[in-house]
Amino acid sequence: MAEVAHGAGGGRAADGLLGGGGGANGRLRDADTAPERIWAMFNPVESEAVVNALRRWQCSFGFRSRRIHNIATILDPYVRLILDRCLPPAVERQLCSEPLDALLNAVIAVRTSVIDESLLRWAHQDGVLQLINVASGFDTRAWRLRWPARMKIFEIDSATVHAQKSAALGDIDTSCARAALVGGVFNLGEVLKRLVLVGYDPTKPTLWLVEDVVEYMLPAHASHMFATMAAHCAPGSRLVASLSDVKLRDLLRRYGHTTHLVEEFEPPGIVLNRICAAGWHAEVILSGQLEDRFDVDLHNCLYLVHGTRL
Repeated sequence: MAEVAHGAGGGRAADGLLGGGGGANGRLRDADTAPERIWAMFNPVESEAVVNALRRWQCSFGFRSRRIHNIATILDPYVRLILDRCLPPAVERQLCSEPLDALLNAVIAVRTSVIDESLLRWAHQDGVLQLINVASGFDTRAWRLRWPARMKIFEIDSATVHAQKSAALGDIDTSCARAALVGGVFNLGEVLKRLVLVGYDPTKPTLWLVEDVVEYMLPAHASHMFATMAAHCAPGSRLVASLSDVKLRDLLRRYGHTTHLVEEFEPPGIVLNRICAAGWHAEVILSGQLEDRFDVDLHNCLYLVHGTRL
């Protein structure tokens, strides 16, 4: 069953079945809501979503001195509320001192900037007013970006992620309508069938966001996911997906981090072929193109795919 939390543009996101903490901003500081206890609740993929949130904070308010050339300032104060709730200070200090800290911050900064730019352009200029965020993690775009009137965002992730996100941000107004559904990439078809109950219209074009997802999936599962997405939206729908090179996985393993990435890690070109075979006209923005645009060394670790539903 899909559990749903609704929000309306200019209004407060209601918690629905997801619940939340009490007190100011739903952020009690007792034994049950201490960051150490909440951090221990997450599985490896969920904890990696918290780490990604930290990287986004570092390229936002936290570390302005690391601003990358030619990149719009990423302002995300909301993610700090999530980190205060979910990430123990000792873990944060350790992550910020990792040898790969600067590289990962650069990857997240460029990835966030290009995805923000793409989604806002398609929403404002092309008038695509519904977005499905697959495995949304602790994404805060429903709060921090200025969306058109009547924009709807549907976030799909685990009950644990939604509950902690709701506890951290549930008292803060979103800038659009928002629904949070419990599900994942492996039952995506069933979740998408229920989206119509919370306002999704499959007869209209849709924006799809697949950010930091493919790296955790077997190749055949990734193909099935992109085909499922294509089957549940109208022609003219748009897709943006982030991909990584095997070099990033190997670097992470070298420094003892994120060992749950799949072994069958495919090159971005192979994943692009899978996306095209699933019913999308797609092209990839190469890591070198991103490095030239933003004047930063990504070590060939980031690729972005733009696609259109045929």
